[in-house]
Amino acid sequence: MKRTRARSAIVVVGVDAMTHLFVRYAWAARVSPSKIMEQVYSVNERFRPRFFGVEANAQQSLFAGALQREAKWREMKLPIVPVNQPTKQMKDFRIRSILQPVMAQGRLFIPDSPEFYELRLEVQSFPLSATKDLIDALASAISLVPAQATSKQDREEIEELAAYLRASGAPPWYIEQRIAQVLREAAA
Repeated sequence: MKRTRARSAIVVVGVDAMTHLFVRYAWAARVSPSKIMEQVYSVNERFRPRFFGVEANAQQSLFAGALQREAKWREMKLPIVPVNQPTKQMKDFRIRSILQPVMAQGRLFIPDSPEFYELRLEVQSFPLSATKDLIDALASAISLVPAQATSKQDREEIEELAAYLRASGAPPWYIEQRIAQVLREAAA
């Protein structure tokens, strides 16, 4: 298989109270560092992420520093978190070890729309896909999601409550509100 030059990639992931992961944005391209920076600032403004992971191995840490300096100059909050990829670990193994449990539990949702076509293709053909930039960025994004504090039993009870409310015809906004209330009570 002919190797192609790696692309820069950005994936935005949202998480709900039941630790479902929703891909909200996926982009990959072979562009100049200045174009990547503009893409980062655009995504940051659009989604206002709590964390913005940037690879920090070797020379890539210089890019993260340049992003921070430019963001400061623009008076923009850019919550960069350095992502150090293990250099002695195979990329496919790292991606699989992060994504496999999430996918096996049915917690990953990628929209079935044209703007997510390339990501879906990389996921479906992994590890044999010609490119792995988006799936690698997805795995890195998921690795930044904080672990949920609820136990497995608590999560199962919440999922049962959500299933009951859906079956009873409750609107989605009510289900989300009720689950948030249960989580607040459990934390108190």
